[in-house]
Amino acid sequence: IRILRQLSAWIREDAAAIGGCFETLLTLDLLNAIACFADHFGLESARMNVDGELRLAGARHPLLLMLERQGALPRVEPLDLQLGGDGQSSVMVITGPNAGGKTIALKTAGVLTLMALCGIPVPADGACSSFPLLDTLLVDIGDEQSIEESLSTFSAHVARIAAILHQAGPRTLVLLDELGAGTEPQQGAAIACGVLRELQQRGAAVIATTHLSEIIGFVHRSPGMINAGMEYDAETYTPLYRLISGE
Repeated sequence: IRILRQLSAWIREDAAAIGGCFETLLTLDLLNAIACFADHFGLESARMNVDGELRLAGARHPLLLMLERQGALPRVEPLDLQLGGDGQSSVMVITGPNAGGKTIALKTAGVLTLMALCGIPVPADGACSSFPLLDTLLVDIGDEQSIEESLSTFSAHVARIAAILHQAGPRTLVLLDELGAGTEPQQGAAIACGVLRELQQRGAAVIATTHLSEIIGFVHRSPGMINAGMEYDAETYTPLYRLISGE
């Protein structure tokens, strides 16, 4: 016990220096991991902008890249997307068939934006892609229904969207999956259109997915908003996983 106490006392004298060395090792390990990951998958340095523009060229979700490298996927279809900036729409609503890639497009935009904000190279064309400097990234993806909290699918979405509306501002990117779902379609579409208008007035950039045609019509009639669709091969009945803006 005496020996252990003496050893502990000596270590305690240099605890601050040892802790500093440990933090340095963690930082070096993190940077090395980022560099190895970027080199392994051919990632490129992200370009940032203060104009609120999100422009993706040849973007791919990093998890899909890993599956492709493992042989689980034959090919990852790149994503091209432009939102915000001078004269560009700040609200995009993506439609398309089930399992056609809408949510993957949404998540790709979100994950790559986070990677860029963290200084991590991104799986996209670095020369043609650009990411906005954000204060907040707000997301409603997935089903958060809860028996314990008496939340249905719809009420869970409403609660989260209410929180998003409270926080949204000019330097905000909002990602909304299956907007207007979980209730009677016309009522859900009316709520969704109100949410999109409110977010646009607050100056936020928005990417949303939906199946409701009423929302598509509203976006088509609204300045500063644009529809986009996931391409689908009508002859073979298969999704092509390509995003087509303006359709």
